[in-house]
Amino acid sequence: MKRMPLAAIAAASALATLLFAAEPSKGYSQDQTTETIIQPEITSATKTFSPGFKGELEKVVAAHHGVMGLSYHNLKTNEQVEVNGDVQFPTASTIKLAVMCTVFDEFVKPNSIFKSYYDTRKYDEATSTGGSGFVHNYKDGTKIELKELLHFMITVSDNVATNMICEWLGLGPVNDWLSHHGFVQTRMFSTIGGSRVWNQQGREEWGLGRTTPHEMAHLMEMIATGKAGTTSTTGEMLRLLQHQYFDDLIGGEVPPMVWIGSKSGAVNHSRSDNAIVASCDGTYILSVYTKDNADTSWTNKNEAELRIREIAKIVWKHANPESTWTRPEGADKF
Repeated sequence: MKRMPLAAIAAASALATLLFAAEPSKGYSQDQTTETIIQPEITSATKTFSPGFKGELEKVVAAHHGVMGLSYHNLKTNEQVEVNGDVQFPTASTIKLAVMCTVFDEFVKPNSIFKSYYDTRKYDEATSTGGSGFVHNYKDGTKIELKELLHFMITVSDNVATNMICEWLGLGPVNDWLSHHGFVQTRMFSTIGGSRVWNQQGREEWGLGRTTPHEMAHLMEMIATGKAGTTSTTGEMLRLLQHQYFDDLIGGEVPPMVWIGSKSGAVNHSRSDNAIVASCDGTYILSVYTKDNADTSWTNKNEAELRIREIAKIVWKHANPESTWTRPEGADKF
């Protein structure tokens, strides 16, 4: 039998210790219903930066040709740093995190619409959509398990799987779940392709959904600390997140032996990533969002993606000061 690497054991232990132990970085009251538009504080015009770690992050944000924001919270030390953390950004596929939470919330209800984790739904190619994923390659009429749809939605960001879940669940419950848990800015406006629309104005302005780095980091923290559901459901969420196919943004600047669960999003003018990173030195949450990007290319040299990796590298070094690991030469080929 192969032994689990010590770093992986320590990371898993650190994450397990956090369940139900850490307090959210900022509280959310149920009566927060007004929408406040926050303008970015750090832009390309910024010339003066904070000292130390935060200043390093601010310089990367200011150098980006577009708008960038981030939220970092170390659950061991309780250090929290945000740059443009309350600025609104398109969610792109990161709103699928809220869909996942809502599915598991529904799953544990006494009269759930889901009979079991292996309940099935028929694929209808007439409602198919483009983008990432595998389900659009399935034969029309194929029965697909709920578990399979969730895995595809999170691990490969499958758009058809997401739409099938939303047709099954509805958009209303997703936004109800967000509102009930105190999220003010984060909302899902439509399915991919717009076959179902919750808010037409929101869809026209933001696409699939809207969020802020602070709120999405809070959602990731809720999952990491067991507050997004029950012990068993949040545990399953973590398992889904750690199977990420698109792991080259924040995950690309984290050693491969370290536990990481993440979910990214990408459309032409916006790239984003959210991650829970559990290492020997503790667990931290990092959410990074961009919008209005000048570079809309779809290559691994895209500026926003490079900036996200740059932020992730700075954060990893800060949170793990004794680590000597660096991204190896040639890693950008993967």
